Amino acid sequence: MDPLGARSQFVDIQTLPVWQQQLSEDTKETQVLQSDGLLSQQAVPSPFPFRPDINRKIILFPGDVALLNCTAIVNTSNESLNDKNPVSDNIHRLAGPELREELVKLKGCRTGEAKLTKGFNLAARFIIHTVGPKYKAKYRTAAESSLYSCYRNVMQLAAEQSMASVGLCVVTTAKRGYPLEDAAHIAF
Repeated sequence: MDPLGARSQFVDIQTLPVWQQQLSEDTKETQVLQSDGLLSQQAVPSPFPFRPDINRKIILFPGDVALLNCTAIVNTSNESLNDKNPVSDNIHRLAGPELREELVKLKGCRTGEAKLTKGFNLAARFIIHTVGPKYKAKYRTAAESSLYSCYRNVMQLAAEQSMASVGLCVVTTAKRGYPLEDAAHIAF
């Protein structure tokens, strides 16, 4: 809430349920559906290791990352840091013209790297910019390594800056052609 009582467009991450809470709600729904006979198959076990300590820290937010009130958000872009994609466009629109001026000073970002700017008019204090790889099937291993580097460098930058919370978006875009299922596995 704004001090004057107006509703803010930004979403406070403290009000969102963590993944562990979402999992327990989904389990209850599945049990109800199974008892009603509406769900014939058992729930599919996750291919990822289950870590309750991590699940207590992760929030899955289906909305716009630019609206999150957290320490930093991640912007996926191209090497010139001027990519036109929905995530980047919203971040630039909400942050204001000062962001473009600061991005010019950075002189770009290589694929797999991460660079930090202020958040300007966003609720987030910082923006971490990263460049995902262009996907070609014959260079799959290189693309996987580059995408992994994006996430690793974002998290390393967040740790170096002692950030309490980071709003991650999907690093690869449709324009770069990375298969969504493969990208999700690397993100996890």
